[in-house]
Amino acid sequence: MSEQATTAKPEPLKASFANVHGNTAQIVSAVVAAIALIFVAYQVWSIRATARIATARQVYMSYSESLLRYPNLVEPDLSKLRADPEEWVRYKNFVAHMLFAYDEILGVYDEPEWRLSFAEEVRLHLPYICNDMPAALDATYFPKMRELLKVERAKCAASPKS
Repeated sequence: MSEQATTAKPEPLKASFANVHGNTAQIVSAVVAAIALIFVAYQVWSIRATARIATARQVYMSYSESLLRYPNLVEPDLSKLRADPEEWVRYKNFVAHMLFAYDEILGVYDEPEWRLSFAEEVRLHLPYICNDMPAALDATYFPKMRELLKVERAKCAASPKS
């Protein structure tokens, strides 16, 4: 019997907390990191969207201010404007400003109300757009505005020349 007492198996060691829960902690850490990364990406997207909206509003407000500052350009008399080179340049820039403002607004608020507003305002400037504004300049705008200008230019045959 004494041989059995000396050959007894030692008692197994208890597993430590790290051994039992180490993988679980790593998995939880990875999940938390993934959630944090998704949250950061969402914040970046949200900041970009907010900045685009703010920029569009600012550009449109600038255009609205020019409507008040230059009422003679809102409903233009092209023959009078062409007679004064300085006013002609101002008018060309006014129209470019209008197109840019709507380009920005339609980039963030592409809604029927804004499209109707654009159609109403651009109607007054069709003679200039049809006869004096090079179609190549349409490429400077975003795709939505290029498409709208294409539709407006299709009306050029019906538009009276000024």
